[in-house]
Amino acid sequence: MRIVFTIGTSTGGVGTHVHALARDLAAAGHEIGVIGPAATDEHFGFSLLPGVRFGVLELGTGIGASDAALIRRQRTLLRSFSPQIVHAHGFRAGLITLLTQRTLRTRPKFVLSLHNQASGQGLRGRVETRVETMLARGADLVLGASTDLVDRARELGAQSARFVPAAAPAVTPVSAEAAAATRASLSEEFDFDPGALIVLAVGRVAGQKNYPMFVRGLARLGEGSRQGEGNRQDEIVALIAGAADQEVLAEVRAQYEEVAAASAIPALHFLGPRDDVAELAAAADIFALTSVWEARALVLQEALMAGKAIVATATGGSTELVGDAGVLIDHDDDAAFAAAVAELAVDPARRAELGARARARGAELPDEREVAEELAGLYTELVSAQVG
Repeated sequence: MRIVFTIGTSTGGVGTHVHALARDLAAAGHEIGVIGPAATDEHFGFSLLPGVRFGVLELGTGIGASDAALIRRQRTLLRSFSPQIVHAHGFRAGLITLLTQRTLRTRPKFVLSLHNQASGQGLRGRVETRVETMLARGADLVLGASTDLVDRARELGAQSARFVPAAAPAVTPVSAEAAAATRASLSEEFDFDPGALIVLAVGRVAGQKNYPMFVRGLARLGEGSRQGEGNRQDEIVALIAGAADQEVLAEVRAQYEEVAAASAIPALHFLGPRDDVAELAAAADIFALTSVWEARALVLQEALMAGKAIVATATGGSTELVGDAGVLIDHDDDAAFAAAVAELAVDPARRAELGARARARGAELPDEREVAEELAGLYTELVSAQVG
Protein backbone atom coordinates (compact mmCIF):
# COMPACT_ATOMS: atom_id res chain seq x y z
CA MET A 1 0.00 0.00 0.00
CA ARG A 2 0.96 3.63 -0.47
CA ILE A 3 0.60 5.39 2.89
CA VAL A 4 1.30 8.98 3.88
CA PHE A 5 1.53 10.20 7.46
CA THR A 6 0.94 13.86 8.25
CA ILE A 7 2.38 15.23 11.49
CA GLY A 8 2.75 18.66 13.05
CA THR A 9 5.50 20.02 15.27
CA SER A 10 6.60 17.32 17.69
CA THR A 11 9.52 16.54 19.96
CA GLY A 12 7.91 13.77 22.00
CA GLY A 13 5.46 10.90 21.95
CA VAL A 14 3.56 11.62 18.72
CA GLY A 15 6.75 11.95 16.69
CA THR A 16 8.18 8.81 18.28
CA HIS A 17 5.00 6.91 17.41
CA VAL A 18 4.90 8.07 13.77
CA HIS A 19 8.62 7.36 13.35
CA ALA A 20 8.06 3.77 14.49
CA LEU A 21 5.07 3.33 12.18
CA ALA A 22 6.95 4.71 9.18
CA ARG A 23 9.98 2.53 9.91
CA ASP A 24 8.06 -0.72 10.48
CA LEU A 25 5.57 -0.30 7.64
CA ALA A 26 8.35 0.56 5.19
CA ALA A 27 10.25 -2.52 6.38
CA ALA A 28 7.11 -4.56 5.69
CA GLY A 29 7.17 -3.46 2.06
CA HIS A 30 4.71 -0.55 2.00
CA GLU A 31 5.47 2.73 0.22
CA ILE A 32 5.66 5.33 2.98
CA GLY A 33 5.64 9.11 2.88
CA VAL A 34 5.73 11.53 5.81
CA ILE A 35 4.60 15.15 5.57
CA GLY A 36 5.45 17.64 8.30
CA PRO A 37 7.68 20.49 9.50
CA ALA A 38 11.38 20.41 8.71
CA ALA A 39 12.20 20.67 12.41
CA THR A 40 10.18 17.53 13.12
CA ASP A 41 12.14 15.67 10.46
CA GLU A 42 15.39 17.01 11.87
CA HIS A 43 14.43 15.79 15.36
CA PHE A 44 13.21 12.31 14.39
CA GLY A 45 15.04 11.61 11.14
CA PHE A 46 12.10 10.47 9.01
CA SER A 47 13.96 11.21 5.79
CA LEU A 48 16.82 8.95 6.93
CA LEU A 49 14.59 5.89 7.22
CA PRO A 50 15.00 3.33 4.40
CA GLY A 51 12.05 3.40 2.03
CA VAL A 52 10.53 6.60 3.50
CA ARG A 53 10.10 9.88 1.62
CA PHE A 54 9.65 13.12 3.52
CA GLY A 55 7.82 16.23 2.31
CA VAL A 56 8.13 19.53 4.16
CA LEU A 57 4.88 21.15 5.29
CA GLU A 58 5.39 23.88 7.89
CA LEU A 59 2.29 23.34 9.97
CA GLY A 60 1.94 26.01 12.62
CA THR A 61 -0.13 25.79 15.76
CA GLY A 62 -2.91 28.27 15.00
CA ILE A 63 -5.61 28.62 12.36
CA GLY A 64 -5.01 31.59 10.06
CA ALA A 65 -4.75 33.04 6.58
CA SER A 66 -1.61 31.00 5.86
CA ASP A 67 -3.70 27.81 5.91
CA ALA A 68 -4.64 28.35 2.25
CA ALA A 69 -0.98 28.10 1.29
CA LEU A 70 -0.57 25.01 3.46
CA ILE A 71 -3.50 23.34 1.71
CA ARG A 72 -2.02 24.09 -1.71
CA ARG A 73 1.37 22.76 -0.61
CA GLN A 74 -0.10 19.58 0.85
CA ARG A 75 -2.21 19.02 -2.27
CA THR A 76 0.98 19.13 -4.36
CA LEU A 77 2.73 16.73 -2.00
CA LEU A 78 -0.17 14.28 -1.97
CA ARG A 79 -0.34 14.28 -5.73
CA SER A 80 3.37 13.41 -5.86
CA PHE A 81 2.95 10.62 -3.31
CA SER A 82 -0.36 9.33 -4.79
CA PRO A 83 -1.31 7.59 -1.52
CA GLN A 84 -4.13 5.17 -0.92
CA ILE A 85 -4.17 6.14 2.77
CA VAL A 86 -3.48 9.51 4.39
CA HIS A 87 -3.09 9.20 8.13
CA ALA A 88 -2.98 12.50 10.05
CA HIS A 89 -1.86 12.69 13.66
CA GLY A 90 -3.38 15.38 15.85
CA PHE A 91 -5.92 18.17 15.43
CA ARG A 92 -3.74 20.57 13.45
CA ALA A 93 -2.43 18.02 10.96
CA GLY A 94 -5.92 16.54 10.77
CA LEU A 95 -7.60 19.84 9.95
CA ILE A 96 -5.22 20.77 7.14
CA THR A 97 -5.42 17.25 5.74
CA LEU A 98 -9.22 17.25 5.80
CA LEU A 99 -9.36 20.60 4.01
CA THR A 100 -6.78 19.41 1.47
CA GLN A 101 -8.77 16.23 0.85
CA ARG A 102 -11.75 18.32 -0.17
CA THR A 103 -9.72 19.86 -3.00
CA LEU A 104 -8.70 16.53 -4.52
CA ARG A 105 -10.58 14.82 -7.33
CA THR A 106 -9.31 11.41 -6.30
CA ARG A 107 -9.32 11.19 -2.54
CA PRO A 108 -7.31 8.66 -0.57
CA LYS A 109 -8.87 7.20 2.56
CA PHE A 110 -8.46 9.62 5.46
CA VAL A 111 -7.44 8.23 8.86
CA LEU A 112 -7.15 10.52 11.88
CA SER A 113 -5.28 9.67 15.08
CA LEU A 114 -6.17 11.63 18.21
CA HIS A 115 -3.37 11.80 20.78
CA ASN A 116 -4.54 14.68 22.92
CA GLN A 117 -7.66 16.12 24.47
CA ALA A 118 -8.98 19.51 23.36
CA SER A 119 -8.65 21.78 26.38
CA GLY A 120 -9.65 25.26 25.25
CA GLN A 121 -12.12 27.40 27.20
CA GLY A 122 -14.62 30.03 26.10
CA LEU A 123 -14.36 31.08 22.44
CA ARG A 124 -11.31 28.89 21.90
CA GLY A 125 -13.16 25.91 23.32
CA ARG A 126 -16.11 26.46 20.97
CA VAL A 127 -13.77 26.69 17.98
CA GLU A 128 -11.99 23.52 19.06
CA THR A 129 -15.30 21.67 19.37
CA ARG A 130 -16.26 22.71 15.85
CA VAL A 131 -12.91 21.49 14.53
CA GLU A 132 -13.25 18.23 16.50
CA THR A 133 -16.70 17.69 15.00
CA MET A 134 -15.50 18.38 11.45
CA LEU A 135 -12.64 15.93 11.88
CA ALA A 136 -14.71 13.21 13.53
CA ARG A 137 -17.33 13.32 10.78
CA GLY A 138 -14.87 13.88 7.92
CA ALA A 139 -12.47 11.02 8.63
CA ASP A 140 -13.06 7.55 7.24
CA LEU A 141 -11.59 6.18 10.46
CA VAL A 142 -10.77 7.88 13.77
CA LEU A 143 -8.22 6.26 16.04
CA GLY A 144 -7.90 7.24 19.69
CA ALA A 145 -4.78 6.67 21.75
CA SER A 146 -7.08 6.19 24.76
CA THR A 147 -10.66 5.01 25.03
CA ASP A 148 -11.96 8.39 26.22
CA LEU A 149 -10.77 9.90 22.94
CA VAL A 150 -12.62 7.16 21.03
CA ASP A 151 -15.78 7.86 23.04
CA ARG A 152 -15.44 11.58 22.30
CA ALA A 153 -15.09 10.96 18.56
CA ARG A 154 -18.20 8.79 18.56
CA GLU A 155 -20.16 11.44 20.48
CA LEU A 156 -19.22 13.96 17.78
CA GLY A 157 -20.46 11.72 14.97
CA ALA A 158 -17.48 9.67 13.79
CA GLN A 159 -18.61 7.04 11.30
CA SER A 160 -15.95 4.66 12.58
CA ALA A 161 -13.76 5.02 15.67
CA ARG A 162 -11.59 2.62 17.59
CA PHE A 163 -8.78 2.41 20.11
CA VAL A 164 -5.26 1.82 18.84
CA PRO A 165 -2.43 2.43 21.31
CA ALA A 166 0.75 4.33 20.64
CA ALA A 167 3.36 1.82 21.74
CA ALA A 168 6.52 2.84 23.55
CA PRO A 169 9.93 1.89 22.15
CA ALA A 170 11.46 -1.23 23.65
CA VAL A 171 13.22 -0.54 26.96
CA THR A 172 16.81 -1.73 27.03
CA PRO A 173 17.53 -3.37 30.38
CA VAL A 174 19.93 -1.36 32.53
CA SER A 175 22.33 -3.28 34.71
CA ALA A 176 22.50 -2.69 38.47
CA GLU A 177 26.05 -1.43 37.96
CA ALA A 178 24.95 1.13 35.35
CA ALA A 179 22.05 2.26 37.56
CA ALA A 180 24.42 2.68 40.52
CA ALA A 181 26.85 4.64 38.35
CA THR A 182 24.05 6.96 37.20
CA ARG A 183 22.92 7.48 40.79
CA ALA A 184 26.50 8.25 41.86
CA SER A 185 26.93 10.70 38.99
CA LEU A 186 23.69 12.51 39.82
CA SER A 187 24.53 12.70 43.52
CA GLU A 188 27.92 14.18 42.72
CA GLU A 189 26.55 16.66 40.18
CA PHE A 190 23.71 17.87 42.40
CA ASP A 191 25.36 17.29 45.76
CA PHE A 192 22.98 14.88 47.46
CA ASP A 193 23.51 11.66 49.40
CA PRO A 194 23.77 8.64 47.06
CA GLY A 195 21.38 6.86 49.40
CA ALA A 196 18.64 9.49 48.98
CA LEU A 197 15.27 8.42 47.63
CA ILE A 198 14.96 9.70 44.06
CA VAL A 199 11.59 10.73 42.64
CA LEU A 200 11.85 11.06 38.87
CA ALA A 201 9.47 12.81 36.48
CA VAL A 202 10.10 12.63 32.74
CA GLY A 203 8.33 14.91 30.30
CA ARG A 204 8.41 18.33 28.73
CA VAL A 205 8.06 21.18 31.23
CA ALA A 206 4.74 22.42 29.89
CA GLY A 207 1.28 23.18 31.22
CA GLN A 208 -0.17 19.73 30.53
CA LYS A 209 2.38 18.05 32.82
CA ASN A 210 1.20 20.11 35.84
CA TYR A 211 4.57 20.50 37.52
CA PRO A 212 3.11 23.16 39.84
CA MET A 213 1.21 20.29 41.50
CA PHE A 214 4.48 18.35 41.68
CA VAL A 215 6.06 21.27 43.54
CA ARG A 216 3.10 21.62 45.90
CA GLY A 217 3.42 17.92 46.67
CA LEU A 218 7.11 18.37 47.47
CA ALA A 219 6.19 21.23 49.79
CA ARG A 220 3.79 18.96 51.66
CA LEU A 221 6.57 16.39 52.01
CA GLY A 222 8.66 19.13 53.62
CA GLU A 223 5.83 19.91 56.02
CA GLY A 224 5.57 16.22 56.91
CA SER A 225 9.29 16.00 57.63
CA ARG A 226 9.05 18.88 60.11
CA GLN A 227 6.22 17.08 61.87
CA GLY A 228 8.19 13.82 62.06
CA GLU A 229 6.12 11.99 59.43
CA GLY A 230 8.16 9.66 57.22
CA ASN A 231 11.67 10.45 55.99
CA ARG A 232 13.47 13.70 56.59
CA GLN A 233 13.12 16.01 53.61
CA ASP A 234 16.85 15.86 52.83
CA GLU A 235 16.50 12.11 52.12
CA ILE A 236 14.18 12.76 49.15
CA VAL A 237 15.45 14.30 45.90
CA ALA A 238 13.19 15.14 42.96
CA LEU A 239 14.41 15.20 39.36
CA ILE A 240 12.60 16.42 36.25
CA ALA A 241 14.04 15.37 32.88
CA GLY A 242 12.83 16.81 29.60
CA ALA A 243 12.82 19.81 27.31
CA ALA A 244 10.99 22.90 28.49
CA ASP A 245 8.64 25.66 27.54
CA GLN A 246 10.89 28.37 28.94
CA GLU A 247 8.02 30.47 30.27
CA VAL A 248 6.53 27.51 32.13
CA LEU A 249 9.97 26.49 33.41
CA ALA A 250 10.57 29.97 34.81
CA GLU A 251 7.20 29.89 36.57
CA VAL A 252 7.83 26.47 38.12
CA ARG A 253 11.33 27.46 39.23
CA ALA A 254 9.98 30.64 40.83
CA GLN A 255 7.23 28.66 42.58
CA TYR A 256 9.77 26.21 43.98
CA GLU A 257 12.20 28.91 45.08
CA GLU A 258 9.42 30.80 46.86
CA VAL A 259 8.41 27.70 48.82
CA ALA A 260 12.01 26.69 49.51
CA ALA A 261 12.80 30.15 50.91
CA ALA A 262 10.01 29.85 53.44
CA SER A 263 10.22 26.23 54.58
CA ALA A 264 11.91 22.86 54.26
CA ILE A 265 11.28 21.09 50.97
CA PRO A 266 12.99 18.21 49.14
CA ALA A 267 15.58 19.31 46.61
CA LEU A 268 14.35 19.66 43.03
CA HIS A 269 16.66 19.60 40.02
CA PHE A 270 15.75 20.23 36.37
CA LEU A 271 17.88 18.03 34.13
CA GLY A 272 16.74 19.34 30.74
CA PRO A 273 16.61 17.05 27.68
CA ARG A 274 18.41 13.76 28.31
CA ASP A 275 19.43 10.82 26.16
CA ASP A 276 19.89 8.53 29.18
CA VAL A 277 16.30 8.32 30.39
CA ALA A 278 16.51 4.53 30.78
CA GLU A 279 19.50 4.94 33.10
CA LEU A 280 17.74 7.71 35.04
CA ALA A 281 14.68 5.50 35.50
CA ALA A 282 16.85 2.59 36.67
CA ALA A 283 18.55 4.85 39.22
CA ALA A 284 15.26 6.31 40.52
CA ASP A 285 13.14 4.82 43.29
CA ILE A 286 9.78 6.31 42.27
CA PHE A 287 8.50 7.40 38.87
CA ALA A 288 6.00 10.29 39.02
CA LEU A 289 3.57 11.59 36.43
CA THR A 290 1.38 14.53 37.50
CA SER A 291 -0.20 15.41 34.15
CA VAL A 292 -3.54 17.15 33.80
CA TRP A 293 -4.34 14.56 31.15
CA GLU A 294 -2.55 11.85 29.17
CA ALA A 295 -3.78 9.53 26.45
CA ARG A 296 -1.23 6.75 26.85
CA ALA A 297 2.03 8.38 27.89
CA LEU A 298 5.09 6.70 26.40
CA VAL A 299 7.10 7.58 29.51
CA LEU A 300 4.52 5.79 31.66
CA GLN A 301 4.74 2.71 29.46
CA GLU A 302 8.53 2.85 29.73
CA ALA A 303 8.29 3.10 33.52
CA LEU A 304 6.07 0.01 33.56
CA MET A 305 8.48 -1.95 31.37
CA ALA A 306 11.39 -0.83 33.55
CA GLY A 307 9.58 -2.09 36.65
CA LYS A 308 9.37 1.17 38.59
CA ALA A 309 7.13 2.08 41.50
CA ILE A 310 4.74 4.57 39.89
CA VAL A 311 2.69 7.45 41.29
CA ALA A 312 0.49 8.96 38.56
CA THR A 313 -2.67 10.99 38.10
CA ALA A 314 -5.69 8.90 37.11
CA THR A 315 -6.55 10.85 33.96
CA GLY A 316 -7.27 9.92 30.35
CA GLY A 317 -5.79 6.55 29.48
CA SER A 318 -3.43 6.35 32.48
CA THR A 319 -5.95 4.49 34.64
CA GLU A 320 -6.47 1.66 32.15
CA LEU A 321 -2.76 1.61 31.32
CA VAL A 322 -1.46 1.32 34.90
CA GLY A 323 -4.30 -0.54 36.62
CA ASP A 324 -3.06 -1.89 39.97
CA ALA A 325 0.59 -1.67 38.89
CA GLY A 326 1.04 1.74 40.50
CA VAL A 327 -0.50 4.30 42.82
CA LEU A 328 -3.13 6.36 41.02
CA ILE A 329 -4.28 9.69 42.47
CA ASP A 330 -6.86 12.29 41.54
CA HIS A 331 -5.91 15.07 39.16
CA ASP A 332 -4.22 18.05 40.84
CA ASP A 333 -4.34 16.39 44.29
CA ASP A 334 -0.99 17.41 45.76
CA ALA A 335 -1.96 16.03 49.17
CA ALA A 336 -2.53 12.56 47.70
CA PHE A 337 0.70 12.84 45.72
CA ALA A 338 2.70 13.71 48.84
CA ALA A 339 1.02 10.95 50.84
CA ALA A 340 1.82 8.34 48.18
CA VAL A 341 5.47 9.38 47.92
CA ALA A 342 5.84 9.57 51.70
CA GLU A 343 4.41 6.07 52.11
CA LEU A 344 6.64 4.58 49.42
CA ALA A 345 9.69 6.43 50.75
CA VAL A 346 9.64 4.43 53.99
CA ASP A 347 8.43 1.12 52.54
CA PRO A 348 10.97 -0.49 50.19
CA ALA A 349 8.96 -3.72 50.18
CA ARG A 350 5.94 -1.86 48.80
CA ARG A 351 8.13 -0.20 46.16
CA ALA A 352 9.45 -3.62 45.15
CA GLU A 353 5.92 -5.03 44.98
CA LEU A 354 4.72 -2.21 42.74
CA GLY A 355 7.85 -2.53 40.62
CA ALA A 356 7.15 -6.23 40.06
CA ARG A 357 3.53 -5.50 39.12
CA ALA A 358 4.69 -2.76 36.77
CA ARG A 359 7.16 -5.05 35.03
CA ALA A 360 4.48 -7.72 34.58
CA ARG A 361 2.05 -5.13 33.20
CA GLY A 362 4.73 -3.73 30.91
CA ALA A 363 5.37 -7.19 29.49
CA GLU A 364 1.72 -7.34 28.37
CA LEU A 365 1.83 -4.10 26.38
CA PRO A 366 1.92 -4.29 22.58
CA ASP A 367 5.21 -3.32 20.99
CA GLU A 368 5.73 -0.92 18.09
CA ARG A 369 5.76 -3.64 15.43
CA GLU A 370 2.50 -5.13 16.70
CA VAL A 371 0.80 -1.73 16.53
CA ALA A 372 2.12 -1.20 12.99
CA GLU A 373 0.73 -4.60 11.96
CA GLU A 374 -2.65 -3.76 13.48
CA LEU A 375 -2.76 -0.50 11.54
CA ALA A 376 -1.75 -2.22 8.32
CA GLY A 377 -4.78 -4.49 8.76
CA LEU A 378 -7.07 -1.51 9.26
CA TYR A 379 -5.64 0.23 6.19
CA THR A 380 -6.22 -2.91 4.13
CA GLU A 381 -9.85 -3.02 5.23
CA LEU A 382 -10.36 0.61 4.20
CA VAL A 383 -8.71 0.20 0.80
CA SER A 384 -10.54 -3.07 0.14
CA ALA A 385 -13.87 -1.41 0.97
CA GLN A 386 -13.03 1.44 -1.41
CA VAL A 387 -12.18 -0.98 -4.23
CA GLY A 388 -15.30 -3.02 -3.54
